[in-house]
Amino acid sequence: MFTENLKKSDCCGCMACANICGKSAITMKHDKCGFYYPIVDETKCVNCGLCQKVCPMEDTFTGVDASPDIYALRNRDPQILKGSSSGGMFTLLAKWVISQNGVVYGVAFDKDYKVLHMRAQSMEEASAFCTSKYVESDLSEVYVSLSQDLKSGKTVLLTGTPCQIAGVQKFLRTRHIPTDNLYTCDNICHGVPSRMLWKDYLKILKEKYIAKDDRITGINMRSKRVSWKKQVMDVTLEKGNLESVIEGFSFNRFFLSLYGNRPSCFHCHYTSYKRPGDFTLGDFWNVENAGVTFDVEGGVNLVLVNTPKGQKLFDQIKGEADYQSVSKKASWQPHLEYSAKPPAKQAAFWHEYTESNDKEMVMRKYMQGSFLTKVIRKVTPFLRKTGLYGFAGKMYKTLLVRKK
Repeated sequence: MFTENLKKSDCCGCMACANICGKSAITMKHDKCGFYYPIVDETKCVNCGLCQKVCPMEDTFTGVDASPDIYALRNRDPQILKGSSSGGMFTLLAKWVISQNGVVYGVAFDKDYKVLHMRAQSMEEASAFCTSKYVESDLSEVYVSLSQDLKSGKTVLLTGTPCQIAGVQKFLRTRHIPTDNLYTCDNICHGVPSRMLWKDYLKILKEKYIAKDDRITGINMRSKRVSWKKQVMDVTLEKGNLESVIEGFSFNRFFLSLYGNRPSCFHCHYTSYKRPGDFTLGDFWNVENAGVTFDVEGGVNLVLVNTPKGQKLFDQIKGEADYQSVSKKASWQPHLEYSAKPPAKQAAFWHEYTESNDKEMVMRKYMQGSFLTKVIRKVTPFLRKTGLYGFAGKMYKTLLVRKK
C-alpha cells in the first residue's frame, strides 16, 4: 500500500490521492501540528495504485536544469500594482482568462479568514487572489469543479504552490481530462505554515486585542504600505486599530522564521528552473542588479515562462506591462535551487506549542527566528545592493543546507 510507509516529509498535502480514489478509501486527517495527511481505510482499498500515480512527491524536479524565458515585469496600471504583492502579473493572466469567458482558481480568505482555493468568474472575484497568503491553502474543493470546467470546454487558470500544481496536473492526466484550455501558474515557494497556526493566531487577536463590539474587515499579508520589498502585514478593523499590535506580533514574522513550515517544505521536490506550471511568479528581489531599465518602484515580478503554451499567452498580454528579458544569473533565488534548512529547534517549537496553553507566548518566543535566520534577514538587503546575493546564496547552500 502506497501510504503504508509514508513519511511526513514525503507528503505535501495536495489531496490528489484522496480525490483520485474511486473507492473513497482515503481521507485527509490533520496531525497535532495541523498538517493534513492521507489515511487509508484498508477495508475499502483495492490496491489499484492510483494514489501513488498522482502523487507529486513521486517526481523530483530539484537538481534538474531547464532554460525558461525569464522576464522582469511591472503592470502599468498603478491601482493594480498597488493591490498586488509584487508586479501585478497575476492580474494580467486572470484578466485575459476572464475575457475568454473562463474561470480562475486561486487562494483567498473566506468570510472567517480561512485560507482556501476558490473559483472566480469575474475580475471582482479574482481580485481576492492577488495578495500573498502565507498559510497552507485548502485545495479540497478544486478537483471536482476544475475537472467539470475543463470538460465543458472552459478556459481555466490555476495558481498555487508548485507541488499543488503538479498534484492537480497528475490527477487530470490520470482521469484523462483534457487540459488544452488549462493554464497553470506556480510560485517561487518559501514553504507553508499550517492552517492550525493561522487559526490560533486569529483567535489570539480576537480574544485579546480586538474589542467585543469590533471585528476584522480585511487582512493583507503583503501590504505595500511601507515598501513592496518589506514584509508588512495589515489587519483592518471596523472601528479600532491593530497596527501597534501587529508591529510586534505579525504572522509574517512567524512565517519567515520557518518554525511552522510543513515537513515536506524542507525537502521540496520543485526547487529548480524546471517547473510544473506554464508560468512561475515571484518577487524580483534582485531587480536592481538585473539591468532593468524601467521604473521598479511599486513592485516587480520575476516571471518564468516555462512552456510554449505559456509563451504564446505571454505574448498576448505583455503589451499591458513594462517588461524586460533578464538572464538566469540575474533572476537567481535560493528556492529556485534548494529548500530551506529546518531550524535546529523546530522539534522543540512544536513540542512547546502543542503542549502549551499559552500559544501566544510560544509564537512570540520563536517568531524572531533562529540566530541563522536573523543574520540572513539582516545581511540580505546589503547583499542585494552590492550584487553579492547570488554568491552568498550559493555559499549558504554549500555550507549549511541539508542535502537531499
